[in-house]
Amino acid sequence: MAEMVAAMGDGTKIPTDLIPRCPHCGGEAFPWVRGYGNFLQGKKYEEQYEKISRYVLEHKDSQILFLELGVGRLTPMFIQEPFWNLTFSLPHARYIAVNNQYDFLPKPLEDKGMTIVCDIAQVLRDARHTMESKEDNP
Repeated sequence: MAEMVAAMGDGTKIPTDLIPRCPHCGGEAFPWVRGYGNFLQGKKYEEQYEKISRYVLEHKDSQILFLELGVGRLTPMFIQEPFWNLTFSLPHARYIAVNNQYDFLPKPLEDKGMTIVCDIAQVLRDARHTMESKEDNP
């Protein structure tokens, strides 16, 4: 990166030979971010999207927990908002967000969700301990 910035000088272009390349196909590297026409796209994404959509539809009247682990607030439209909408629209759905920074729960979900502001590893250790304790003392 430093070499690229230095090569730019006062302009905004870098020499083509400084653009990182894929070691397999030789294609130009680019950040995996919105705006490059490839964010959350591809065969694997489509397969997984179809799989989870089918599951949710088949279980729409069952108890479903949408568990969000460590999702930030930069792109809520990809994970948080779909989880919120599903939790709100499915009668028996619940939502839990675990994040070490953000304590945000939309008002319509106050009765169907919660946030836990804590280290995810600690939350999972605590959950495991609680489950093991219940198994030992039914």
